[in-house]
Amino acid sequence: MRKVKGSPGGRGDRRVLVRADTITYLSADDHQVRATELGSDDLTVLADEKDGGHDAPLLPEGFNVDLLFAISEARRRASEANDDPHQEDRVLVAQVYDGGWVWREFRPSEPEPKPEP
Repeated sequence: MRKVKGSPGGRGDRRVLVRADTITYLSADDHQVRATELGSDDLTVLADEKDGGHDAPLLPEGFNVDLLFAISEARRRASEANDDPHQEDRVLVAQVYDGGWVWREFRPSEPEPKPEP
């Protein structure tokens, strides 16, 4: 998931949510992680350096591969969760945390983890 800030006087914030099982292509550079979804040629930005704030670091090399690992780990935790009888899906969001970019996980029924101020 990616939260996109609304423009002043325009529409409010919006969230871009892409199901992991629909991703057919991932690419990354220092500024963005982009994906295409099954049946589409449109690129969707999953992480953008600008989303980290004014002094955000560049995205780390291989941040798109880090996403694949985070998806696998989130799936494993969801299937092993003893406290979740419905095996609730997980949401991953790119955030600046402890001075660097990470993929953070949360359940849809939980509040989104807060990024560092």
